[in-house]
Amino acid sequence: MSACWGALGRAALVTAVAYGLATAIEFALIGTFKPTEWELTWISDAVLAGMVGVATYFWLDLRAARVALSGAERARVVLDTQLSIAADLQRNLLPQLPADRPGLQWGAHLEPAGRIGGDFYDLVSISGTEVIFILADISGKGIPAAMLLAYTRAAFRTLLREYRQPADLVSRLSSALHSDTGGQPYITGIVGRLDTGRGTLTYVNAGHPPALLIRDEEVVRLDVGGPPAGLMAEASYVEDALDLRAGDHGVFFTDGITEAIERGPASPADTIVATVRGLPHGASAPAICHALVSLALRGLGPAGVDDWQDDRTVLAFTIGPAGS
Repeated sequence: MSACWGALGRAALVTAVAYGLATAIEFALIGTFKPTEWELTWISDAVLAGMVGVATYFWLDLRAARVALSGAERARVVLDTQLSIAADLQRNLLPQLPADRPGLQWGAHLEPAGRIGGDFYDLVSISGTEVIFILADISGKGIPAAMLLAYTRAAFRTLLREYRQPADLVSRLSSALHSDTGGQPYITGIVGRLDTGRGTLTYVNAGHPPALLIRDEEVVRLDVGGPPAGLMAEASYVEDALDLRAGDHGVFFTDGITEAIERGPASPADTIVATVRGLPHGASAPAICHALVSLALRGLGPAGVDDWQDDRTVLAFTIGPAGS
């Protein structure tokens, strides 16, 4: 696009210079040779012919610039259309949240930094009381991250047919990712299995910002697991199991949340805890997600990074009294 405008500028400059030069030459010839009327006509015709040549050059250059502009505009429209389709596909990949159950409510909020992003979450009900979920962040940006996102979601759902324990599931997912990407890009994420029948949460953290289980006077960091999935050819993962209590809030987030608020007076984790505890008593899981994303949208981002942007995603659940 800039090259086309440059061609227009060059053509206009050439025309102006040629016109000025031709006029100066004409006046110089007239002043020097004192031409007759016939000679003056010949000089004027010569100058006019030169100007016609310059105008022809200008027209041809202008036409070439218009063709280039049209091609660039068509390419931009095609790219915009493709990005819009990709963004729609990404939105359609996000799942419906499980319906509220006695004692359990889910919430999620994903705010992409651009038209397509690298954050995603998925939840799959595997029984009347169990849900397996993932919250993940693809390394890198743009179209490559979006492509790996779609691949990861498909692989996650395929592996779920055979592997139900988070450690086995993440290990198999990591191997599949590395075999196809060679370690770049990779994903960080948390995979969990929530069982309201047993009142347990089993999870694996694959190199992701630790999620938080917030309860009355206690905060549990969910940091047990292993390296980012797909980063290494062979990686082992350890899962952890927690007993859930009435009133628990499980809060999962990507680094777009923590980095956005890291310039605050407290650590990002402490700020998240304070925000959740500052909500009205019995706040819903969607309300928690909305509050944290709103907080991150107001954040300044990491210190020393200009024009910082990243996807901001929160997935949360709340545990209420049985029958609530």
